[in-house]
Amino acid sequence: MDELALVVATPFKKKATSSLSIKDFEFALSFDLKWMAPDHASKVRDKAISSRLLRLEGDKLAPTFAIENIELPQGFKPSGDIFTEKTPIEELISQIAMKTGKGEKEAIVEINSLQERLGDMVEIEIAALIVAREKGCDVESTYQKIYDKVLSKE
Repeated sequence: MDELALVVATPFKKKATSSLSIKDFEFALSFDLKWMAPDHASKVRDKAISSRLLRLEGDKLAPTFAIENIELPQGFKPSGDIFTEKTPIEELISQIAMKTGKGEKEAIVEINSLQERLGDMVEIEIAALIVAREKGCDVESTYQKIYDKVLSKE
């Protein structure tokens, strides 16, 4: 399971709700769970929105995935890795895994399988885009990054 998704799901699961105010979400990460400083909680919120794990509905945040399917490992604490930027293909793999409820390894297998079926005529990122779209993922945020990367190759 994607670490960012676990972090995002936790405040909603702990409070048994489907939406939280921005303040309550950040407060839960910073003070209730004692996982991070308030400024880092704001960064997690922004990253979750841009990754489409959270959506803003008025002044409330709501997860875009089924939090009831998330199992929180006992003693879970986020690593500092959630603040590092993912590559476009890593974003797509996470989205596919979240949408299908399967692991990231299964998403990678499916992407590789599609690329092989296409005779390796497409870049792996394009295969990932195709699989993500087939699974109903919103690829808008990663499409331009992949488009730029593939076209910049010589």
